[in-house]
Amino acid sequence: MRLPAALLTLALVLTPSLIAQKAAQIPTRPVLGADADTNDAHLYYLFGVRTIDTRPEDAARAFFWASKIDPTSGEALYGMRAAALMKMTPSTLFDYYDFSYKKRKPEFLALDSLLFRAYAINPFLYRNLDRALVPRLFEADMRKGDPNRNVADLNLAIANHTLRSRNSAWVSYSEGRLTDALDAYARELKDFETKVNKRNLHEYERDGSEIHAERARIFFLVGNIDSSLTEMNAAMAELRERDSKFVPYESKALYDQSIGLIHEKAKHAELARESYARALEEDQSYYAAHMNMASLQLAQGDTAAAVSEMNLAVQLQPNDPALHYDYALVLIKARRDGDAAAQLKKAIEGDAFFAAPHFLLARISDVEDYTDEAVSEYKSYIALAPAAEANVVLARDRLAKLSATVASAPAKP
Repeated sequence: MRLPAALLTLALVLTPSLIAQKAAQIPTRPVLGADADTNDAHLYYLFGVRTIDTRPEDAARAFFWASKIDPTSGEALYGMRAAALMKMTPSTLFDYYDFSYKKRKPEFLALDSLLFRAYAINPFLYRNLDRALVPRLFEADMRKGDPNRNVADLNLAIANHTLRSRNSAWVSYSEGRLTDALDAYARELKDFETKVNKRNLHEYERDGSEIHAERARIFFLVGNIDSSLTEMNAAMAELRERDSKFVPYESKALYDQSIGLIHEKAKHAELARESYARALEEDQSYYAAHMNMASLQLAQGDTAAAVSEMNLAVQLQPNDPALHYDYALVLIKARRDGDAAAQLKKAIEGDAFFAAPHFLLARISDVEDYTDEAVSEYKSYIALAPAAEANVVLARDRLAKLSATVASAPAKP
């Protein structure tokens, strides 16, 4: 589950161009059901979860639409990657996880970027779809050595493979048995330390940071903040001690961001700020740390600093509609509605199915008495938003009142 840092950087560079190439190939929406709200991103996500095992192609389309409707969802990005991996043949899946090649395929880099972006949104994302990937990855590994292995023998080998320490931890995690996963990862740490002491391992194999990081994420999910911080600090310490060119998906910047979020959860604002600053020292292009810094500063009432941080984040990730939306929220707090409107328009340009920017743009136009613009944006928001969303009621009410005002106004000469 590791990715060299250079490949990760290249993945982030290539992804926008790959997306642009496929812009005309937007997949059709899966059919959710007669009474389903097709504006509800969560329903598409749940559809993907239900179908990923048996119909990964349909799941991929569902996760795509979940991401289009709600570009703030790290789960949807993670789902898109998981479904793409599930669609692969065993041979291709093996190649995806084989980092011995010097040149990585562009389509693999795009999938690497999806996971990185999902973690940037939420470093403590629960990877529930790993439950589907576990047996497929085991199968890919085994078929590489014996392509003609019969199904019965293969299934028995996969079952035995899951009992091994590392695999047992991953399986338990993917199935939601988080306490069992913590115990299995603890056993794995002991096994790992024994191997490091007794064997001449490759440099990247001598790093146990990923095990500590997985335990940190699980502790965070179950609400044990102190243990989460201890494990994430241990993960960071191992990475820094090794200081190798090999790093996992969870880069040093991502580890620092994770530590910052743990400190925020524990109400340690200054320590959180220091962690985000270290993330940016590690990687100046890591836009997510600017986002977290902005959120922290906004909570402390420093809107000017928050605006500055969000401006840097948008410069680093200019094609992210959710980022433009978040920037607009900060600008509104800073009483810069004109600049906020400009960011909201960029968010809409970047994602035609993203409802939230339309509502804020309607509210700004409404306050400024730009009635025609407000009416247009309220209509767009109502057409795109889930029916159960609280702001829909307000939007309908304001649209009705504005429409009545326009209708009763005297005709212009």
